[in-house]
Formats: sequence, structure tokens, C-alpha cells
Amino acid sequence: MVVWARLEDDPEGPAPRILPDLPGGELTDGVIRIRPLHPDDLDGWMELRSLPEVVASSVPPVVPPREQVEQHFAYAEGRWLAGEVAAMSILDARSGRFAGQIALYYFQPHQREGMLGYGVLPAFRGRGYARRAVQLVTKWAFNEARLQRVVAGTPVDNLASQKTLQAAGFEVEGKQLGVLPGPNGGRIDAVIYVRRRL
Repeated sequence: MVVWARLEDDPEGPAPRILPDLPGGELTDGVIRIRPLHPDDLDGWMELRSLPEVVASSVPPVVPPREQVEQHFAYAEGRWLAGEVAAMSILDARSGRFAGQIALYYFQPHQREGMLGYGVLPAFRGRGYARRAVQLVTKWAFNEARLQRVVAGTPVDNLASQKTLQAAGFEVEGKQLGVLPGPNGGRIDAVIYVRRRL
């Protein structure tokens, strides 16, 4: 449950949002559309999160139970309103089909820094959808949410994700050793990318 209260000396009008709504309810570049999670996207989201290559880079590296995914969808709007995370779906603009997901986690509000996570279904890979989504959400994060930095991490062997971030204007900031949980109790190194608001 998310609860807001107005104190006696608060200014009139609505409180400013930490993570504002998407302008017009969505982001688009004509090729993809990005919107907040919608119940129609749940099956596509479940399919994406069940792919072996997606599971391998997830934290934890397991397929989430459907009940957990349903809870994620149910809480998404409240978590966005609370300024924790903006969870969104990537849609093919022409067909309206679910193509993937992207989320901006506002995990360092005092530093005005957010972290991106994203994934695209195999049928939509190789078309630049992930790059487009990263660019659209990063632009929104800088211009609307007024973040100063957006970071994204990827396992060292996920070269496709690293190319996506580089193409979206991100640069390598460093390497984190053993930061991600791996299969069979192992640990995986990650490369951290950053894009700064100029």
C-alpha cells in the first residue's frame, strides 16, 4: 500500500511527482511505442522472462512464478507513483504487439541517478528496438524526471546488450566483479554503462 498525506504547511496543488507520467501516456518514435505495463502484456512479459538467455542475466537467475509476475503488474502503478520504478512495455508501433519490456529504477534519488533494465523478444531482435527503447526512456528520464545520470549493467559476455547501450550513447564506466548471481551458486562480473545529462 502506498499512502500520501498532506501536512498543514504544504503548498497548495498536487505534490510534484518523482517519476512523472509519460507525456500523452506513452513514448514513441514511430517504430516502437512505450507505455506503462498493461494487463494485456502479461503473457508476453512472462514469455520474455522465461527465455534461457534472459533468465541467465536476471537477478535472481530463475524463471519467476506466474503469481509473482501478476503481483509485479498489480503493484506497478503504485511503485511508479511512489517514485521507485517506472515499469514499461515496448510495443511494435505498427502491429501493437508486445515486443519487450524496459524499466527505469530510481535507486539513487539523492544523486538523481536511475538504472535501466530491458529485454526484447527474439521475434523483434535485430531491428534496433532495444536501442530505440533505451534512447526514448533515457530522454524522458533527463527531460521529464530531471535525472542527472542513467546507468545500466550487463554481464561481461552479453555483447549484444553492450552494443545496444553503446549505440544509445552510453559509455563504459567500470566493471563490477562478481556482482550478479549466476547459475549453481556462482557469481558473474558485469560491465556498467552510464549516460549523463549534459
